[in-house]
Amino acid sequence: MANNESLKEYYKYDVFAFLLGFGGTVWGGMTYFLGIPIAFLVFLHASSFQISLVTAIFWAGFAIPQAWAAYASESMRIKKRFIAWVLILSSLGFLVAGIYIAVTGAVNESLSVWLFLILFAWACVLGGLYIPANFTLLFKIIPSLRLGQLLGIMFAIQFGGIFISAFAIRAVNNSYAEPMNYAVLFILTFFITIIASLVMFALSEPEGEAVKSVPSLGHYIGKLIAIYKNDRVFSRFIVGKWLMSGHYVVMAFLFYFFLQERGLESAYSAWPSSLNGLGLFIGGWTITRIADVYGPKYMLITSQIIAISYTLIAWLIPSSGIFVFIAAFIITGLAPISDNVGYTNMTLFCCPTEDKSAYVAAVNIGIILPMVFLPLIMGKLMDWGILGFNGIFGISIIMMLAAIIYILTMIENPKAYVEMKTSV
Repeated sequence: MANNESLKEYYKYDVFAFLLGFGGTVWGGMTYFLGIPIAFLVFLHASSFQISLVTAIFWAGFAIPQAWAAYASESMRIKKRFIAWVLILSSLGFLVAGIYIAVTGAVNESLSVWLFLILFAWACVLGGLYIPANFTLLFKIIPSLRLGQLLGIMFAIQFGGIFISAFAIRAVNNSYAEPMNYAVLFILTFFITIIASLVMFALSEPEGEAVKSVPSLGHYIGKLIAIYKNDRVFSRFIVGKWLMSGHYVVMAFLFYFFLQERGLESAYSAWPSSLNGLGLFIGGWTITRIADVYGPKYMLITSQIIAISYTLIAWLIPSSGIFVFIAAFIITGLAPISDNVGYTNMTLFCCPTEDKSAYVAAVNIGIILPMVFLPLIMGKLMDWGILGFNGIFGISIIMMLAAIIYILTMIENPKAYVEMKTSV
């Protein structure tokens, strides 16, 4: 764990975070799941189910590889090389997509939809591999007393990069017609990821404590199962995160809702990710202090209150104007930054060991099922005519309210956080 005088490497990491947000693979503004991928599929006349796959793939890629990634990286005393290489490999998916669109013009819409979804899955799965090692690295370079604040600032810088990317995306959209604009954005993503990875390679990462790796992946999975069984606070937290998935269902369909129901023009495709990034940037500098002052429990509750507010704004204000769209998507950023900082702090404070990879994997695998399958189910029900946007938003708000009640009554701040606060 870093001390207050050793933030030099944290500042270097912030440069990496900005580049990753600006145009990095999967997490960057040019490929972030809220905007450009949805716009590209709408251009190809994809179905609601196919559009919902973008969100499902994004979150599945975020979580499913965690067990192997944590197992592979836990015994590495230096994490940066693993992080950089998996991000480079991830970006190859967008390079191939960009070249394909540039060469073929995506004239075969059905083939182009499924090929893009496959390549997007490649990028997300490989991109997800860096997460356990990344959070372990962050824990080594950030002082524990400032963990919530500095994580919030780091996320703010990353998603500030997403906001700034809107201007680059707009320039590309003004210079190239569909679908060539998507080809350019995907190819740019590859090169920006290379630059971000070089920054990661240049980081002077402190060596972690030696961790004896378990003998096999099967034994490692058993270790994760033991965490769920033995850590009651952590397990209750996982259930709370399941209920919080209503927020991610809304995000899966929000841009689609504005395009279909509010008559928003596809020319605004750069703005969902960027406005979301602006909200994340604002939240990272402001409301994330709740995690340090009141603990991760109340940070998670805050995220759900904010998520309910933006859902109601988008859903119940019957305006085709741009201002409701802007307000809703800025507020979408305040909810996930609260969620990110809340669940990251909850995870790191629950973990009793210096190396955090196993707990990061446990939480990301544990929370993923509803985040992946609920958008898919809702998308298929839309295609069948059983549900519309009203039904999806109504069900999601009920889940968010249930999450608030559950977290208030069933979850406590981790013991390590409470002890830290009482010792100060």
